[in-house]
Amino acid sequence: MKSKKGKGIAMTFFTGGFVALFVGFVFYYTQNEIKPVTVYEFARDIPANTEIAASDLKAVTIPKSAVKENMVRNPKMIIGKYNNTKVFTGEFVIKENLVEKDKVDPFESIDLTKLRKITIPASYETTIGGNIKRGDTVDLIYIGEVSKGEKRFTYAKTIMKDVLVWEVNTGDGYKYVDRSQSVKGTKPGGEDINTNTESGDLASVTLAVTLDQAEEIASRMETGEIRVVGRFEESQDYESAGYIIGDYEKIFTGSGNAETDK
Repeated sequence: MKSKKGKGIAMTFFTGGFVALFVGFVFYYTQNEIKPVTVYEFARDIPANTEIAASDLKAVTIPKSAVKENMVRNPKMIIGKYNNTKVFTGEFVIKENLVEKDKVDPFESIDLTKLRKITIPASYETTIGGNIKRGDTVDLIYIGEVSKGEKRFTYAKTIMKDVLVWEVNTGDGYKYVDRSQSVKGTKPGGEDINTNTESGDLASVTLAVTLDQAEEIASRMETGEIRVVGRFEESQDYESAGYIIGDYEKIFTGSGNAETDK
């Protein structure tokens, strides 16, 4: 009898201890989950491609259980970045909406209602060595021929400046990836590798232009060739007369008033 009674008391203590541990764990877990955590939300409606300042942020506390992995909790990781889409007052700041300045998509902040897309052929040799991507601005040069009697002229003339690149594609229609800035390495066996695993040669560049510009580009593509000219970030627009090569007895080569009667 004493043995059974002792076992019963031990079982009671064991059960009680287990329940106490369980209750303690539940209490700790609950308190930990409802513990307030500071996150950030936008303090105003902000257009896309705007540099985020400290005044654009509002610190708020929410239960730890409500915090998502992509919520940014460190203001230093927000201030100075750009939002890649329009954001609204009270919207939580998340990693996906923040980019560095050089990753900004200009089309997010452009009125596209009067723009059109037109594609021109491209290659490494004729298009800045393949160093081109969506969002770049480029100039367009037209190369054509003119006949006046027995005289023939080949000329080049800048026809458009500061044109936005909508997309760049391979011959298969896939997104082209600029490999001109890639870094090469070496496998243990000595084989060269490229850090960019994408493949596909540059084949076309699609431009965002006005309807008038699209008409001009389409017309010129039927009579000559259009080349893409890259711009530096510091590039400024200025006028040029064009360049003419004359194919006749007295050869004329040099700057001239291309596409005029002069």
